[in-house]
Amino acid sequence: MLAENEVRSRMQKLVAEILEIDVSHIHAESRLREDLGMDSLGSLELLSSISEELGIHLDIDDAMGIVTFHDACVFVERSMKGGEAASGARA
Repeated sequence: MLAENEVRSRMQKLVAEILEIDVSHIHAESRLREDLGMDSLGSLELLSSISEELGIHLDIDDAMGIVTFHDACVFVERSMKGGEAASGARA
């Protein structure tokens, strides 16, 4: 299993690639839609890319509560552990 900092690093790279922004603009508190400009298509692309890269299943319905980059990382980390990813995604 990947360490927490490795997950966050990979997530930053994926978000930066999808949104075509520099990694330095992505912070834990960055809101994916409002601050980084991610639209619904970008959200689906991110879920697909994460699933493919990390070899995990991410439920789209569970991902609906994700607001910040931190939320997304917590969601993925919990999914990797097989826990309830959606509940408490905003830790």
